[in-house]
Amino acid sequence: TALRLFPFFLLFIVIVELTGVYTGHVLHYRNGWIYNISTTLEFIFYAYIFYQTLRDPLFKMLTFRFMTIYPALVALNVLFIQGLTQFHSYTVVLGNLSMIVLCCLFFYELLLHPLEGELSKVPMFWISTGILFFHLGDLSFDLLFNLLKNDATGKEFFMSINNNLILILYSCFIIAFICQRSLVKSLSP
Repeated sequence: TALRLFPFFLLFIVIVELTGVYTGHVLHYRNGWIYNISTTLEFIFYAYIFYQTLRDPLFKMLTFRFMTIYPALVALNVLFIQGLTQFHSYTVVLGNLSMIVLCCLFFYELLLHPLEGELSKVPMFWISTGILFFHLGDLSFDLLFNLLKNDATGKEFFMSINNNLILILYSCFIIAFICQRSLVKSLSP
């Protein structure tokens, strides 16, 4: 399943974050390009998981179109609008909105086709919950990013919000892994 790729994805995110901190805070280089690449791959990865999970053919088609069109929009933004070294906040807003929509589609399918057993034991429920909360909160930050990037107090405030959103996101991922592990153990003889 797509969930088997999650540990590799999380390792990638850790490497990106360490590289971003090192290049930005130690070497004092502009590191926007690192996050331009990683956030694009992050949105594509999440969309792939939803593509594998969603059942409705229309929802799957919309998800597939996002996975193919979004990288082109990022490239256009980075090459012609915001530049290579500046964080691509315009296309991140689009990515956030898309993740919110995909989460809502997942929850809509859950309402139409309830799963047997406890919902709290379904890994994709927790993954979707984390993605939804994170991207709802991150959307407000990204909408205001260009206004606040030069205001130290505003930037610090929103960075603390972002850190809490990350905590929620990864807590939900941890719960999903625990659920997945419990599910595998219960299915094994």
